[in-house]
Amino acid sequence: MEIRQIVRDIKQGKIAPVYVFYGTEQYIVDETVRLIEERVLDEASRDFNYSVYDLRETPVQTVLQDAETFPFMGEKRVVRASHALFLTGSKLPAGAPEHDMDVLSTYVGNPPDYSVLILEVAQDKLDERKKVVKALKKDSVMVECAPLKEAALADWVVRQAKRYRVGMDAAAAELLIAMSGAHLRQLDKEIEKMAVYVGEGEEITEHIVETLATRELEHDIFRLIDKIARLQIEEAMRMYYDLQRLNTGSSETRGEGEPLKILTLLARQFRILLQIKTLQPRGYSQQQMASLLGIHPYVAKLASEQAHAFSEQALKRIIHRLAEEDIRIKTGQVDKVLALELFILGLKDIMHKS
Repeated sequence: MEIRQIVRDIKQGKIAPVYVFYGTEQYIVDETVRLIEERVLDEASRDFNYSVYDLRETPVQTVLQDAETFPFMGEKRVVRASHALFLTGSKLPAGAPEHDMDVLSTYVGNPPDYSVLILEVAQDKLDERKKVVKALKKDSVMVECAPLKEAALADWVVRQAKRYRVGMDAAAAELLIAMSGAHLRQLDKEIEKMAVYVGEGEEITEHIVETLATRELEHDIFRLIDKIARLQIEEAMRMYYDLQRLNTGSSETRGEGEPLKILTLLARQFRILLQIKTLQPRGYSQQQMASLLGIHPYVAKLASEQAHAFSEQALKRIIHRLAEEDIRIKTGQVDKVLALELFILGLKDIMHKS
C-alpha cells in the first residue's frame, strides 16, 4: 500500500491492528507512527497505554503479551517494537533473545481489536521466504519507508513548505536538497527555519535557500569539484580555505574541514564519478546507478552532470594522486594542509595531460 494512502486512512480513523515499517528513512516511520498515536491515544491515558520495546533486548513474545493486555483508562493501546531483524535475512546480534515466530504468526492472524502493534526494522528488504513474513503480508499493513526518489523528494519539499504556510518552487526545493542533503528530517528542519524567517504566506526563494540553508560538507565537496572541472583553480583554493575555517570554528563545525576528512570525501566523490563514467555508456539510468552505487538518486544526478567534465583517464589519475597524498600524510612525509593545497594546484596539469 502507498504511504499516502496509509496516511489518509490513519487520518480518517481507519487504524489497522498490526503495522510493519521497513526501510531506512526513519523520518517516514516516526511521522506515520506519530499520526497513529495521535489518532489512537488520548492524552490522559497515554502513559498507561503506550509501550516501546527494542527487539534486540526483548523477546517478541513479551511484546505480544503487552499488546494482549487490556488498555487502562482508554479504548486502545499502542505497542511499538523496533529492530525486528528476525523479519529479514540478517543475523541477530550476539546476546539477542529467542523470538518465537509461531506466537507472532498466531497473533497476527487474530489480533485483539483494542491494540495497535507496530513492528519496525531499518532494512530495505524483508525475507519473504519466512512463514512469519508471509503471515504479516497477509494480515497486516506493510509500510515501505525507503528514501524518496529524485522527483518525489523535490515534490515532498514543496508540500512540506505548504505545511508551514509558505511557498516554494521546484528550483528552490532542488537547491535545498543539493545543499542540505536528502534526509527528510534535516530537510524538514531547514524548511521550518526558513518558513519562520520569511513569514507566513511568503515565498522561500533560491536566494533564501542559498543564504540560510545549512550546507553539508558533501555539498561543498560537490562545489569544489565543480570549480576543478572548470579549471577554476584559484576559486577552488578559496573554497578549500573556507572549508579549513570550519576546522577552527565553533564546536558544532570543528572537525568538518579537517584536511583528511576533505581528502576522504574527495576520493569518494571522484570514485563515484569514475563509476558513473563507466556505467553511463552501458545504458544505466540515474536510478539504476544510484541503486548500484548505494547513493541517493539526486546525488547520482549531480554526479552524472559532473562526470561529463572529466575523462576516464583523468579520473583514474586523480584517484591515484589522492591515494598517494593519503599515504604521505599518514606517514608524516607531508603536512596535511599543504598536501591538499598541492593536490588542488596540480589538478590543472592532470586535466591537461589527460
